[in-house]
Amino acid sequence: MVRFFAKVDIHIYMAFFMFWLLMLGFLVVGSPYEILWRKILFFSVVIGSVPLFLEIVSSLRKKIFSVDIIAVTAVVAALFTGELIAAGIIVLMLSTGEALEQFAKQKARTSLERLLRFAPTKATVKEDGTIVVVPISQVKIGDFILIKKGEVVPVDGVVEDGNSYLDESVVNGESTPRSISKGDTVISGTINQGDVFTMRATKTYDTSVFAGIVRLVEKAEEEKAPTVRLANIYSIYFTLVTFTVTIFAYLKDPKLATAVLVVATPCPLLLAAPIAFVSGMSRSAKRGIIVKHGGVFELIAKAKAYFFDKTGTLTLGVPNVERVVSFVENVSEKDIVQIALTLEQGSSHVFAQGILSHAHKEGVKPLTGKKIKETIGQGVSGLVDGKEYMLGNPLFLIESGVDDKKEIRHDRSTVYIAESKKILGAIVFSDVIRKNSKHVLSELHRLQPQTAFVLITGDDKEHAKDIGKRLGFTKIEANCLPEDKLRLIKKYEKNGGGVVMVGDGVNDAPSLAGASVGVALGTHGATVATDIADAVVMVDDLERVGELAQISKDTVRIAKESIFVGMGLSFIAMGFAYFGHLPPIEGAILQEGIDVLVILNALRAL
Repeated sequence: MVRFFAKVDIHIYMAFFMFWLLMLGFLVVGSPYEILWRKILFFSVVIGSVPLFLEIVSSLRKKIFSVDIIAVTAVVAALFTGELIAAGIIVLMLSTGEALEQFAKQKARTSLERLLRFAPTKATVKEDGTIVVVPISQVKIGDFILIKKGEVVPVDGVVEDGNSYLDESVVNGESTPRSISKGDTVISGTINQGDVFTMRATKTYDTSVFAGIVRLVEKAEEEKAPTVRLANIYSIYFTLVTFTVTIFAYLKDPKLATAVLVVATPCPLLLAAPIAFVSGMSRSAKRGIIVKHGGVFELIAKAKAYFFDKTGTLTLGVPNVERVVSFVENVSEKDIVQIALTLEQGSSHVFAQGILSHAHKEGVKPLTGKKIKETIGQGVSGLVDGKEYMLGNPLFLIESGVDDKKEIRHDRSTVYIAESKKILGAIVFSDVIRKNSKHVLSELHRLQPQTAFVLITGDDKEHAKDIGKRLGFTKIEANCLPEDKLRLIKKYEKNGGGVVMVGDGVNDAPSLAGASVGVALGTHGATVATDIADAVVMVDDLERVGELAQISKDTVRIAKESIFVGMGLSFIAMGFAYFGHLPPIEGAILQEGIDVLVILNALRAL
């Protein structure tokens, strides 16, 4: 219970207390306790106004104009003229509005803690013929480190012994593992999916890629500009009109000035946006979208660009057989698949899983295989119906002595089959595009026709360009590491455009933190991406991104309507107060009626 109340905003306490204090007034007016009640109300109003006053001072120091100035002025005027009930009503509504706004802005960011939990803490180092496990901070440049299957590469380095393949999705977001052998570079944060290998450290952990990602996230969060409250956009004009009318009213009668200030108290401006945003957050949650703060809606509605990660976001992130090619007349595509299935059926490589899935779909059965040997991360070889075959990447076939090299392209997404040193065909893999990806982009373009769409990926230029053109992207950025993505986003924002970044992996975390709005696909559960993002799509449906854009547009429109309705009615009430037809207490009650209308309209965002 204590922990709960510790988390409750102070404005909620004040709103609750002020409400019951005003209700108590109906019982004590005319009784011996009225004087005590009025004293308590006076000091409560003063105390309740202190947080508002401090927030105004803080805003002005940051050169941010706040509409709360009218409210505090109205409270002070009401106190000096003895209109305590009017002052209490103002404080009640202001506290309620502030509490709602704070609730709409709350978001818990635990991304750095989660990211650090992913980081390796120890390394297995070879020293003078012995193996020693040491803290990651003690790894020195030149140390030889043993990396077992399933372990995370602790620091950047070079392979000294062994062959394997690495899951590099943490760094570049790509699902296709990279084969490694002696002399290849390896990056911290990647995961060994194959056999044990030995590497030589070329960097310490502090200067490694993974540690760099942590720093990027931290820096991006620090540099992220705070959201400007929607009401403050119109507050300057409202304030000028209010104080102008107040000055003329004061020249007629100081009490008229108090009445004008009371009905001009900008509760509609303070309540409209927070309630609309909370309603929008509720509507989003019903659609499986967690919006962490109300400012998301404002920023999405006025965004000038959408940056989309490719793998796992626009695509499913699982290599799929795109096509099978035969280079020999008497060998059919089905023969290629059958041979590949026979060789790969015992492998755990991600391409092997793709081949098995494709063969099952095509109804292809394996042949009899013998002496099958897998070179981790390279390929497989063996006898199929008595004939010797090899299946693997270009380097594997060339190093195995394949004579016919004219058909080979050095492409990470293609494997080749050879019989007795002669290439028979190839199997080309691709990441499957989500079936609704193109529709999502079309819908976003309809909602925000002046918005640019950028495909930003760690994949090679050829594949990125192919997918980008098919989906209708206006710009394509390939071969991007996390720092490249963040740099491009910051460059675009510097040129005056808000950016919505849509991603799903650890490698997207700096970009999600650094963009105006980060939207993460959280279908794989809680990750760094979901923690760092401003909005999380919790269902496996990319179309929810389009729905979020629609909800943002509706929410901001309704918030603005509520603000304009509230301002318009307040101006009318100010006119009645100026001519003496609306005393302070009646004006405060009328203002609450305006607040109710504004609240009801803002709730339409649900």
